[in-house]
Amino acid sequence: MYSKLQDGNFMISGFVAQDSEMKTSQNGKTYTRWSVKVGTKPAQNQNERGEAIWTNCIAWHDQARAAGAIKKGDSVFCIGKLETNDYEGKTYKTLNCEYISIMGKGAAPAPAQEPATANTDSMAYSNLSDFEEILSDGDAPF
Repeated sequence: MYSKLQDGNFMISGFVAQDSEMKTSQNGKTYTRWSVKVGTKPAQNQNERGEAIWTNCIAWHDQARAAGAIKKGDSVFCIGKLETNDYEGKTYKTLNCEYISIMGKGAAPAPAQEPATANTDSMAYSNLSDFEEILSDGDAPF
């Protein structure tokens, strides 16, 4: 997902396909680069897949150190200024990130136990004896 905000910043959200790369420039400034899949262009016909839409991201200084933790499969949310560069007839977009939120792996962890059976008549409940029942006094709870 990507969206333009009223102040000219862009907001993107999506998943990361490769680990981020932290580097140091010739000037000694730390930066980190990564790419985010922000959407999919529809396919031309029904037998084809849509084309992924990617946005390159870069962060500098303290943000770069935080972005160094971005790993393959993470979901991220970023806000920053969008810069476009033309190279060999193709336009590349780079988001200069000012805010980054790493939400972790996009896939849910595998369940630790066998899944419950579909029979709901014989549902087993945990021992609830350690909990105290709260009785209502009739008033609204807020």
